[in-house]
Amino acid sequence: MTSCLKRNWNSLICAGVVGLLAFVLTACQPAKIAETEPKDSTNTTASQDLKDLLPPERTPSTEDLANTPIVDPLSRLIEPGPAVIGLRAPELMTSERIKIALLLPLSGPTAAVGNDLLRAANIALFDLGNNQLELLPFDTKGTPRGAESATAEALVSGAGLILGPLFSSSVATVRPLARQRGVNIITFSTDTTVAGDGVYVMGLTVGQQIKRAMEFAYRQGLFNFAVLAPNSPYGDAVVENVTKTTTALGLSLDRTVRYPTDVPAGSQDLHEIAKILGDYTLRQKQLEKEIELYASKEDDESKAYVKRLEKLDTFGEVTFDALIIPEGGARLKELASLVSYYDVDPEVVQFIGTGLWEDPSLSAEPALVGGWFSAPAPEKAAAFQKRFSDLYGYQPSRIASLAYDAMALAGIMALDPADIRFSREAIENPSGFTGYDGIFRFPEDGIAERGLAVLEVGPKKQLVLEPEPDSFAPALN
Repeated sequence: MTSCLKRNWNSLICAGVVGLLAFVLTACQPAKIAETEPKDSTNTTASQDLKDLLPPERTPSTEDLANTPIVDPLSRLIEPGPAVIGLRAPELMTSERIKIALLLPLSGPTAAVGNDLLRAANIALFDLGNNQLELLPFDTKGTPRGAESATAEALVSGAGLILGPLFSSSVATVRPLARQRGVNIITFSTDTTVAGDGVYVMGLTVGQQIKRAMEFAYRQGLFNFAVLAPNSPYGDAVVENVTKTTTALGLSLDRTVRYPTDVPAGSQDLHEIAKILGDYTLRQKQLEKEIELYASKEDDESKAYVKRLEKLDTFGEVTFDALIIPEGGARLKELASLVSYYDVDPEVVQFIGTGLWEDPSLSAEPALVGGWFSAPAPEKAAAFQKRFSDLYGYQPSRIASLAYDAMALAGIMALDPADIRFSREAIENPSGFTGYDGIFRFPEDGIAERGLAVLEVGPKKQLVLEPEPDSFAPALN
């Protein structure tokens, strides 16, 4: 640990304690990363370039966090009793070492993100305060072959649980080796197709985001949905989950419009797509017919009506009352502006997004102000970002908190007897867990079920419309 880091910690004795969220095993506690692999919907560069995240040349496998403030890392709920708050994990009375493997791209094009995850896991390891725990980082080099080699080394080293890898293509090479040893995997991928049979998807999946936002919209009286999505795996995932949710809630999917991902900014093709989405040409013809119908009338009311019509571009509203746009950054701003320009009025139609909307700069686009999306509670996310930044001097990738939460989860399971430690029964505890990204639990299908907040793009900053839930009780009757 550098002297600069020690000085930072001296100023963080209070801030670190307040900023860290206790990672609680409970069903009653409070509740954008584009992987290079085609099936992952994560967006590691949604808000910053990878070059901005480059770590120092050497990252120690286990950081020395001595002389840092102690933060109670875990609390545990032993049902049916109440939650026991603030208990530090007791030290085991044996000399047994409990080994947890962490498979990350610590070299290669995505090394910056991998090292962010490693550092976050090291913070959690320090907070756990359990001397029996041993975190074993292995470099996957960001490739399936590298992940295979890293897994073999981890298993030979005696790892009882694997955290990672980051990319879904690597899970395919990790799974068979881990299964032979009976070792479960908690991956940071967002690709739900790799989940199940001992593989648990920890990533913030688009399906969770879509379901949460649409359930909220339904409770606000919106029933007819449209989707404007890119022709990409991410867009496919959005359309699939919108279809599932409309069916489950008895809603209507009015239309789905797709567009190529490589269409250049300002292209006429985007204009045509916006026109198609909003039936612009048809509504223009309807306007002409309406004007023609009243133009021959001589009464003052009809004449005034015609004058109002002549100021319009189209007649009537679109047939949907909510529009889902799973985009981010400049392309999202361009699409929202074009859709609004071609008479899909955001004052009439509710614009809805995904976690890619977790971007303060969207407030600069008037058409997006008032739009809704779901994401982890911003206060908790900011608390982790601040703690990491105070420690290491830079802002980490958005998903770094996943590694903290996963390591803390591993720490809580490490307290169980050896015969059930890290078992599927332990991971699939229905009471769930909570961390920096809110409450979550793993059902049998292996896809993390999360409690997310609903946010609104405000004129100056993002606003919380509905906070994250504090349990997994259904929000709908």
